[in-house]
Amino acid sequence: MSILRKIEPRKGVIDVRRTTPLTHSMEEFFEDFPPRRWMETFEPLGWKRPIDIDYERAFRLDVIDRDKELIVRAELPGVEKEDVTVEIAGDRLLIEAERKFEEEEEKETFYRHEVGYGKLVRTVALPDEVDADKVQAELKEGILSIHLPKIRVAEKHTVKVA
Repeated sequence: MSILRKIEPRKGVIDVRRTTPLTHSMEEFFEDFPPRRWMETFEPLGWKRPIDIDYERAFRLDVIDRDKELIVRAELPGVEKEDVTVEIAGDRLLIEAERKFEEEEEKETFYRHEVGYGKLVRTVALPDEVDADKVQAELKEGILSIHLPKIRVAEKHTVKVA
């Protein structure tokens, strides 16, 4: 008897993230992994994680530190500017967006469906105080660029080595 067997293709949508019980078990384990909660206990003392990520609804971004400003660039392909919200709350930058499912695609029968739709959220801890009134954001060709002017620019000091 052969251990190989022919697998018939299934119709419908397959969520590739949940194809095996082992994958599901590992995801559940790491969702409740103790170090995540353990690190949160230090936040009231002033320690903060650089970036909070919900991987189900996250998108990639870069944070660039220039002398007088921070620049955040986020990948948001397929998102319209009307569906993007940028908020600053204290030392946090919150970016929310929604990638909408087109009505034509709802009628389609997918052989494979991996492109995510729905709400996308990302929170970034800002390393410096920024002037919230002067923040500028632009969405161009799927890239959201946010310019955050710093309130206090650190002066450079030269230290003489003895």
